[in-house]
Amino acid sequence: MKAGRPQNTPEVLWKKVDVKNPDKCWPWIGNVTKSGYGRTWIDDKGYYAHRVIFNLANPSMIELKSPTNKKTKGFLMHICDNRICCNPAHLRVATLRENNLDMRQKGRVKYKTGGDHHRSIFTNFQINEIMSLRNNGMTMSLIAEKMNANKSTVKSLIRRASNA
Repeated sequence: MKAGRPQNTPEVLWKKVDVKNPDKCWPWIGNVTKSGYGRTWIDDKGYYAHRVIFNLANPSMIELKSPTNKKTKGFLMHICDNRICCNPAHLRVATLRENNLDMRQKGRVKYKTGGDHHRSIFTNFQINEIMSLRNNGMTMSLIAEKMNANKSTVKSLIRRASNA
């Protein structure tokens, strides 16, 4: 066994969780990131603590590592909205989109969208006009010409708005 950090066995990991009543949050009492999530290491790889504990309670339901494909299930959503909670009953397997929607619906995060976003090249009025023109059957090429914009920019805006 090499020197350094001791191995995080299941027993050691569970000791870093303040297990309480089954309906209460079980806070992670180990390392916490600046963003408020528990973090732990297994075999010199960092993982979110709630993912590790959920995996211990529900073997093989998720990968320890967060998914890289944003459209697949495998993200964990905190139903309790407590980032350090590791209670498996408070965690639900979801897609990134489901998790983000849940955060927005609960008012935990406010995304700047449309003309309010710092990278937007259109105002909210222009975005509404673009969507109205498209809904009335105008081609993206004609909309881009009318708005003095690149066709790919208009296409991207319409695609994102349609998927929201």
